[in-house]
Amino acid sequence: MPTLRAIRKRIKSAKNIQQITKAMKMVAAAKLRKAQERILSSRPYAIKIQEVISELITNVELSNYPLLNENKDISKEGLILITADKGLCGSFNSNLIKEALYKLKENNNTSLILIGKKGLDYFKKFNFEIELFKYNDKKISWFDIEEIGKLIIDNYIKKKYRRVTLINSEFQTNLQQKIVKSVILPISFEFNKENQTVIKRDFIYEPDERTVLLSLIEKYIKSVLFRAILESQASEHGVRMVAMEMATNNAGEMIKGLTLIANKVRQASITKEILEIIGGAEAIKG
Repeated sequence: MPTLRAIRKRIKSAKNIQQITKAMKMVAAAKLRKAQERILSSRPYAIKIQEVISELITNVELSNYPLLNENKDISKEGLILITADKGLCGSFNSNLIKEALYKLKENNNTSLILIGKKGLDYFKKFNFEIELFKYNDKKISWFDIEEIGKLIIDNYIKKKYRRVTLINSEFQTNLQQKIVKSVILPISFEFNKENQTVIKRDFIYEPDERTVLLSLIEKYIKSVLFRAILESQASEHGVRMVAMEMATNNAGEMIKGLTLIANKVRQASITKEILEIIGGAEAIKG
């Protein structure tokens, strides 16, 4: 049986870990609230730009817009994977990486665009083509989104990719996250054709119809990327908050168990000392 000193040392270590995990849970909760606010603020823009493009493309020739058509003769694909920069968030990163591996098994001729250090740490060990990497933290800005968007748009127009797939985590609740795999290039807009035939508006384009639509489509792709990053960050903070709460509870259970063992060891040592004193007293009498 371990000594009382060793048990008390383990109890102290468990209490220190409990304080750290409790603090990390509170930090994750604060970051989660901010991430949710950013998601809500970005939602109206994304919805409106999709509505405008869906209405405009009903009266145009889709073959004139390369971002709306699949490059069927090309085998290579682009894959954007959004993970976290840090761990201590349960199986958040491993599930996303696992989904990316399934996609790579379907077509190993794939170029990776990684957002998040955990994804980079995993895939740099293997012989995969990593075309671009960005950290996924609060410092990631719209300029980074524009760089990623410009890269995939230019490569798609140049027929380097057959399609571009995005894998990210979508925040639903603190306990539930959903891994989303979506094709962002070519773009596919769903709209009600019957309603669109009734509502026909005469738009005035400046400088011209093609330039305006191309600009809107590019902005839409970048808004999808930005929204996916915000969703991923919210998911990460939600998972970390739950993981740290579980770690805090587990540390509490460990402290209770170690305290019980320490009390037993202490009682045993006291009993032993009493017996030794009684034995010594009996020896003196004899």
